[in-house]
Amino acid sequence: MKALLCMYLSLAARLAVRFGRHDRALELLADVERHVGAGRNAAAPVMAQGHVWGLKGDRARAKAEFQRALQINPDDAIAHFNVGWVCDQQGLLDDALMHFHRAVALKRDLDRAWYGIGIIAIKRGEHLRAKEAFLEVVRIEPMNKYGWYQLGMTHFVLGETRELQGLKEHTVQFNPKIALMLDTDTVKLEQQLRRDDPGKAGAVPT
Repeated sequence: MKALLCMYLSLAARLAVRFGRHDRALELLADVERHVGAGRNAAAPVMAQGHVWGLKGDRARAKAEFQRALQINPDDAIAHFNVGWVCDQQGLLDDALMHFHRAVALKRDLDRAWYGIGIIAIKRGEHLRAKEAFLEVVRIEPMNKYGWYQLGMTHFVLGETRELQGLKEHTVQFNPKIALMLDTDTVKLEQQLRRDDPGKAGAVPT
């Protein structure tokens, strides 16, 4: 009976989020948490509350809820990813990377955590590391357009023309927009490099 009630409350919370009633969703999820009680199952409604706080634009509260979920279940890969995501948004790259790596250690096929690792590598100018991470993303999720796009951009900044062309020929078969975005953005980046320093055109940005 308690499990059924929690299911209905969770469904009501999702509907509240869909209609933008975030405060009501938080109330419902708090009820779910109370009914679930102690134990690792309590991590799910806590993490859901973190997502809602994120939708409300309160990253600090979202992070606090994700961290609370980790206290309940330290081996929750998704919770580690969520904490890492907020840390990245806050500019805490070392902390973010630690949580992303912990997430993939617990769940190797968590493509979003590999994506986060790649994005941090780009921010640090570590394009080879970024490429390795994005290769994992598209291996795990072959239809991940963001992974393909970022992989293409790393090929470009690394001067890997053949690999970039092959990627565009591959992605055009299932999502032509990826190749179009790469064509547009690589031209913009090339133009920017030429403006900054004509001798750096086609080189890896640092």
